[in-house]
Amino acid sequence: MGIYETELGYQVRETLNGLDVTDEGQFVCELKGKTLDDYRIEDTEDVDDDKLEADIKETIEVLDFIEEQV
Repeated sequence: MGIYETELGYQVRETLNGLDVTDEGQFVCELKGKTLDDYRIEDTEDVDDDKLEADIKETIEVLDFIEEQV
């Protein structure tokens, strides 16, 4: 299980449940069921930051929306 830092500075840690995302040590969200391999560029070890950050932003938006509804 690895740790990866995106271009925007999110720290992404692989766990048994998925990817935990933190920003400056603060928990941001979890991408359930995902691994860093899901974001690897085909035939390389590189991570597609754009795809990963898009999923992070979408998850944050969903969580913010749900919080506003409560």
